[in-house]
Amino acid sequence: MKIENKISIAVAVGFLALGMILSNYPGSVSSGILSGIFAVGLSMLFTSLYKHFKYGEGIEQDERTRKVMYRALAGSWFATLILTTVLMFADRLNISLDIRGALSIIFFFMVFTFSALNWYFEKKEDM
Repeated sequence: MKIENKISIAVAVGFLALGMILSNYPGSVSSGILSGIFAVGLSMLFTSLYKHFKYGEGIEQDERTRKVMYRALAGSWFATLILTTVLMFADRLNISLDIRGALSIIFFFMVFTFSALNWYFEKKEDM
């Protein structure tokens, strides 16, 4: 097991133990914080175990996978710059967006384009 997974599992067990200890003292911590501690512990535990059983000691990267990732990242970055320019022109046309809306559009667009381009370049034969 990789050291990162061991550390993550240990921290997850720590969160779960902290939640169990705090649940024995009613009124010391609100139920929202207590359920949040349990949720963090369980999600860290399940994520770590999933990564361990799916990838084992890790995925080996070769030159092609790095090249695919870098090309997808460059394409996503360029497309995000174009989107930022479009959003600036939308501001000039008096289309109002608050900062939360604009940043979430940019963030989700960047994640989506990176994932789509990564998938496209993985399927492409002549990389």
